[in-house]
Amino acid sequence: MEKYLSQDNELPFFERVVMKLYFWLKELSLSEERGFGLDPSNVTIEKFPLIVSPVPNFNLKRMNVE
Repeated sequence: MEKYLSQDNELPFFERVVMKLYFWLKELSLSEERGFGLDPSNVTIEKFPLIVSPVPNFNLKRMNVE
């Protein structure tokens, strides 16, 4: 399972920089399948979104146009 940073996060500038640095280092590092010595043809990678700081709820109003 591999995570990626979701667009649904509302992060301050410093935290965004830290998360980008984390994912950049993750790209440079040894992958898990290579680290465990697994055959790439037998590995299935499943990606899921990482939500660190969700956007706060906001009120929606329904507008009926007649």
